[in-house]
Amino acid sequence: MPQANKGVFYGWYVVLTGFLIMFSAFSIVNSLHSLFLVPVTEELGISRTTFSIILSIGGLGLALASPFMGKLLVKGNMKLIMSACVILAGLGFMSYSLAQSAIYFGIVAFFVGVCVAGFSNIPISIMLTNWFYEKKGMAMGLTFAGSGIGTAALSPLLTTFISNYGWRTTYVIAGALIIVISLPLVLLFTKKSPAEKGMIALGAEKATEQQEDVVQSGLTLNEAKKTPMFWIFILGVICFALVSGGVQMHIPAYLMDIGHPAIFAGTIFGLLSLTNTIGKLILGLIFDKFKTAGGAIFVGVCMTIAMLSLLMAKMQAFAFLFAIAYGLSIVISTVGPPFMTDDIFGKKDFGAIFGFIQIFFTIAGSLGVIVSGFIYDLTNSYQAAWIFFLILFILSIVCILTANIMKKKALVKLDSLTNEKVM
Repeated sequence: MPQANKGVFYGWYVVLTGFLIMFSAFSIVNSLHSLFLVPVTEELGISRTTFSIILSIGGLGLALASPFMGKLLVKGNMKLIMSACVILAGLGFMSYSLAQSAIYFGIVAFFVGVCVAGFSNIPISIMLTNWFYEKKGMAMGLTFAGSGIGTAALSPLLTTFISNYGWRTTYVIAGALIIVISLPLVLLFTKKSPAEKGMIALGAEKATEQQEDVVQSGLTLNEAKKTPMFWIFILGVICFALVSGGVQMHIPAYLMDIGHPAIFAGTIFGLLSLTNTIGKLILGLIFDKFKTAGGAIFVGVCMTIAMLSLLMAKMQAFAFLFAIAYGLSIVISTVGPPFMTDDIFGKKDFGAIFGFIQIFFTIAGSLGVIVSGFIYDLTNSYQAAWIFFLILFILSIVCILTANIMKKKALVKLDSLTNEKVM
């Protein structure tokens, strides 16, 4: 029989493990890879557009592997799968040092992207969903804050290594960091669910008689696919993923276009990164208190303020307001998908559903930056892009709130069908 939790709740060790994986392995592969753009393109004689496409190929690998990994991680040995993916991703990153062509980069990027699906968002979200019935939003906020903090902390370190030792040696160092930091944590602390420790989830002790019902509640992936709310929710995810991918990368260029010096643009970008990290914690707490509806409304209001401020960012005060409001709102792209998936579709088949949703999220996020560039090239201005993304984000919130409203009707219908089969 599972025992009530005593002392430090083990789930917080799971949070620490997830935080450090996001801090090291995830931030190196997904955010800090851009540091290699200039030295790699100059030495190999490839264009920056080609290098950007290479990064997108990594996202494609992640997207295609997500539904498979979601099912595999739920049914298989999570510790073994995560360990293998961390090792292979680290070795893959180290092997970039051998590259002599864009084709080689693309093949390795796809391979590394597949591995990322096996050690980052999906397994971490599965564990957090299993370990936390209460304070789940806080746990997710703390965990996913690791990516922002890791990017800020490791960026100057890798930049120094590239300057002093070259990009090939730095790829080896970065790959080694992925393995050295993440692998011991996975081996020591990865536990798919409290049952593996003979424990119960945080908050489950308040309703132990109903615990089995809580675990089994919700929809399977096949059941979810048959409901309109599932596809409405996915449309919402696609919309805010496009905004996430499309806005942030173009902010420094936009601020300089409207007359601000480069150092001011860098300051705003840094403030945005800081508020993004804090925003993950805030949104997590809001999710815990007000669930999906409260979190969606909060980020919707913040994003409206952010994009309207961006349109008026010629005045420095509005640029600062944008950085704060945008940082607080766009965190829905990290904390939002796992929490809302669990809240709307339940725990019954969380891994498979979340993995399936990740396909759309990853592809849309990769396309966002292309959409921004296309609108700019078409209009010779970012103004139309910002208006478009604001409309898109509002649509995403409407979709999420609609899906959230529809979930009760869907679950009631499922219960009635189940009862009919039993009778």
